Amino acid sequence: GTGEIGAALARRGPYVGLDLSLGMLRVFHDRLSGTRREPLLAQADADRPWPVRSGWARIVFASRAAHLFAKGHLIAETLRVASPEGAVFGLGRVRRDPGSLRATLRREMRRLLAGHGIEGRGGERAREDLMAAFAEQGGEILPPRTAATWPVSERAGDSLASWRGKPGLAGTAVPEDVKRNVLDRLEEWAREKYGDLDSIQEAAESYELTAVRLPPRL
Repeated sequence: GTGEIGAALARRGPYVGLDLSLGMLRVFHDRLSGTRREPLLAQADADRPWPVRSGWARIVFASRAAHLFAKGHLIAETLRVASPEGAVFGLGRVRRDPGSLRATLRREMRRLLAGHGIEGRGGERAREDLMAAFAEQGGEILPPRTAATWPVSERAGDSLASWRGKPGLAGTAVPEDVKRNVLDRLEEWAREKYGDLDSIQEAAESYELTAVRLPPRL
C-alpha cells in the first residue's frame, strides 16, 4: 500500500514492502523522507513468489488485503520466509459499527448483488479461514487487539461515489451493467432510508489487529 502503517514499521528495523502498484510504492517512498534506514520497496505480485530471502522475516503483515490473495500461496510464502526461530503473521482491518451508515449500505449492496447471482468476497470469513489454516500448520492464534478508535462522519453520497469510482463491487469483478443497476437501486434505497444522501451520520471506527504466532523450526 501507500505506507500509512508500513512507514512506521520500516523505522523500527529491516523491512521489505511489496505492492503490485508502482504508484502506491512511490507514495510510500515519499513518506520515508528523513528515514535513516532505507527499507526495500519492491513492485511485486503477492500471488507470485516473493522477493524475500527464506527464513528472513520475523513478522509478515497485511492490512485490508490478505483476503484478496490466493490463500494457499500466501501461507506457503509466509512459512518460507518466516524465521526458523519463530515469527508472527498479522492482519490489520478497520472494524465498523454494524449499525453505522456505511456498514448498513454495504449489507444492502451485497443483498442486491446476490439478486444477480453474485457473492461478494467477504473479508471476515476469509480472515477466519486463513487463521484456521495457519493453526493447522502449528500456529497459535492470538487474541485480537484494538489499536485505535476514532469518530467518523458518514454520508451515503460519499459511499456511493466511492463505489462508483472503483472497479467491481464488494471485492469482486462485476459486469458494468450489473454494477450500475445495483448502485442505482442502492441510491434509491438510501434516499428512502436516509432522506438526503448528504445528511451526516456520526459513527465510530476502530483498527483491529489479529495475529498468529508461528512456531520455531529448529
